[in-house]
Amino acid sequence: MGIPSYSVPKSLADTYKNLKLTQGSKSEKKMVTLKTADNKTFVVERSIVLISETIKHLIEDDCAEDVTLEKVLVFLKKHAPAMEFLYGPVEPTDEELEEVADDVMKFDTEFVEGLESDQLLFDLIFAANYLDISTLMELTCEVVGRKIRDMTPEQITEYLRIENDYTPEAEAKVRAGNAWALQ
Repeated sequence: MGIPSYSVPKSLADTYKNLKLTQGSKSEKKMVTLKTADNKTFVVERSIVLISETIKHLIEDDCAEDVTLEKVLVFLKKHAPAMEFLYGPVEPTDEELEEVADDVMKFDTEFVEGLESDQLLFDLIFAANYLDISTLMELTCEVVGRKIRDMTPEQITEYLRIENDYTPEAEAKVRAGNAWALQ
């Protein structure tokens, strides 16, 4: 059994492993609670956190909802120890490698099967992109790829919420030029 190539950087996992956003009422200032790996907690105004381009993009694109961040953290918490084990100072045996790979693959399967909606799946793709978590990005994009594999172009367009900005004439011309792909 081949070992999948995972590369969640330890520093990234440590940096974001305890990030949690809290929502205030409209009359209150929105606050963000940042908790470091050594359990120090900082409650700051949302505007302060927006200085970080990564977190700013997450918030602006509505990817910073508690459920999305919670899922990202669950993913990182499972993958970070596996990375440390696989790339640590002691070289694991073949049996240990296979056990870790099986454990991570089982987790990944349960993780994506446990997603409540396609919207959460897309939110995780955006979060993985902004946070540069390649393993989460690959996993979630693979799920989307499997979902659209047997769809027609029209179904894919609808599923991915792609707006068709072609005129009927332009669309007919594109379809005629690419008829081989639509068979």
